[in-house]
Amino acid sequence: MVVKKPRPKKKPVTKKVAPAPLAVKKPVVKKVVNQLFEKRPKNFGIGQNVQPKRDLSRFVRWPKYIRVQRQKAVLQKRLKVPPPINQFTQTLDKTTAVKLFKMLEKYRPESMLAKKQRLKKIAEAKVQGKEVEPKKKPSYVAAGTNTVTKLIEQKKAQLVVIAHDVDPLELVLFLPALCRKMGVPYCIVKGKARLGRLVRRKTCTTLALTTVENNDKPNFGKLLEAVRTNFNERHDEIRRHWGGGILGSKSLARIAKLERAKARELAQKQG
Repeated sequence: MVVKKPRPKKKPVTKKVAPAPLAVKKPVVKKVVNQLFEKRPKNFGIGQNVQPKRDLSRFVRWPKYIRVQRQKAVLQKRLKVPPPINQFTQTLDKTTAVKLFKMLEKYRPESMLAKKQRLKKIAEAKVQGKEVEPKKKPSYVAAGTNTVTKLIEQKKAQLVVIAHDVDPLELVLFLPALCRKMGVPYCIVKGKARLGRLVRRKTCTTLALTTVENNDKPNFGKLLEAVRTNFNERHDEIRRHWGGGILGSKSLARIAKLERAKARELAQKQG
């Protein structure tokens, strides 16, 4: 019986990709190193080489007012903030605030120069023997905590605007409650400096509008409606809402680590 030899298996032929046309390898140029120059690696340890330039703002000793405002911001996040104080973090929305400041701009008090010129014209007219008719007193915004408080108590204020960043906050802390009690629409806006600019001062805590011209009344009515819905009618919600109580990254990491350890112990007991 003839035993057939097993046929050798054919090797799979792999197709080689043709080399790219005009592919020329770049000649590697060896850097000539002078043996006379020895390597001196820098050591950036304490008391060694001069440190490289880097951002050192973390290690800067900042001025005291910057340190205080940063600490204050951190404390307001960490500590539990009661609702009467926390309500000053909720300000009027941007679109309504723009409309409000446009309205207040019309009732800005006159500057010292404008007043001087007005009185000068009246004086010149009197010197010439002309009769000066008394004009109707223009309506301006009332500014300052004491003035605004009196207007609210007398129910003369139609709209009260309070700055959110008054320091100390106790100066205006009672105003929202007083406005609600007397039924006066109030709103909290960003920036005592912005309010101050309206009344030609550096800063201002509160403003109040007492009267509005007839042509502004339709827009003013819409503004009051928006302010009432955002602040006066949300009293119950504001009264319940506490602020702060947000933990930092280190505290969260520590709590997570403890939780993982507890979970591991539980798994070991069960397993």
